[in-house]
Amino acid sequence: MSTYKIIGNEMSKNLLIKRRHQNITLAEMATQVNITRDVLSQIERGRKQVVQARVYNSLSNWLQEDK
Repeated sequence: MSTYKIIGNEMSKNLLIKRRHQNITLAEMATQVNITRDVLSQIERGRKQVVQARVYNSLSNWLQEDK
């Protein structure tokens, strides 16, 4: 049984900002966090907010890297 978490607008915005700051593509970031490019695109645009805990944790960890 999978647990789901909510990705808020602030987190979505921060993902986009960091990705652009690092000058990497959606595909490159999706590979780094082990999700599909399409799902990542939906998350960044705020169209997908409910995700599996695994996805949420992976994105959260990616945001925390190199801080």
